[in-house]
Amino acid sequence: MAILTHPSPAELASFAAFYGLGELRSAHGIQGGTVNTSYKLEAEDGRIYFLRIYEEQGQEGAEREAVLLDHLASSGVPTPAPIRGHDGKAVRTIAKKPGALFPWVDGDILCQKRMTREAAGIGGAALARIHHAGPPPGGISEGRFRPSDIAARCDRVATSSDERARDQASSLREAVLAFDERRSSRTAPSGLVHGDLFRDNVLWREDKISALLDFESAHFGPFAYDIAVTILSWCYGADLDLDLARAMVDGYRSVRPIEPGDREALFDEAIYASLRFTVTRITDDAIRVGKKWQRFVARREALEALGRARFLEAVGL
Repeated sequence: MAILTHPSPAELASFAAFYGLGELRSAHGIQGGTVNTSYKLEAEDGRIYFLRIYEEQGQEGAEREAVLLDHLASSGVPTPAPIRGHDGKAVRTIAKKPGALFPWVDGDILCQKRMTREAAGIGGAALARIHHAGPPPGGISEGRFRPSDIAARCDRVATSSDERARDQASSLREAVLAFDERRSSRTAPSGLVHGDLFRDNVLWREDKISALLDFESAHFGPFAYDIAVTILSWCYGADLDLDLARAMVDGYRSVRPIEPGDREALFDEAIYASLRFTVTRITDDAIRVGKKWQRFVARREALEALGRARFLEAVGL
């Protein structure tokens, strides 16, 4: 993703002053991500900070995320909480957009080739800790990726510049609406979910997780959906690696038990996760950063080829 917002040196200096950083030694935009603009700041004393400029969320949404991150960090989830300035605020305006400052966390992103059963298990346990922490004070919304939202996005799929994507619009909408009916007919254990815990939203140091990142998509939803998203993003290379998926489920269960309602919902939620990321990768700018929508068509096809019973058996449920 391009760096969409370019604060002037004066704007960066004014922002840094609220945190007592002194004169900034450097400020560099970070290429990466698909939603927000990010900067790496070096303060006068040599300490490094991460600046997030919110491109889609307004002030209210950014402040809600700050409350969530405070809550998670205080609950033992390894995610950096936003730093508060001299005035006690965690979010302030920079270049006419909301911005927040975070401590810099060192770590590496694991590529698929480096994914092991041990790493998958650690990831599953980290996801369960988010679920165990629960919603922040004041609760959390159902977010902007409900089945009805994704079905509505199919109108944009139908007008995509990608001819192959346009051909998918009708079948994608039908599949999403059919899933919505199934989800509405059952009750699955629900609470705070990350919604987007891909490998590139996790930093590792010395075989341990140093930070879970990007809670932009966090919302109130079925835990099974979050488990499904993480399986599909961590345990799929050339095909679905069920050995890794089982290790992830085992790691999750070491922190939070998987209830019958989770089990009942998991396969359908995995199909929906495939649909959701197919649609959003067509309708967002993800294609420009190499996140191809066809990869989630392939995931859905792999799931459907396995079927519900074989999938659940393979992951130990």
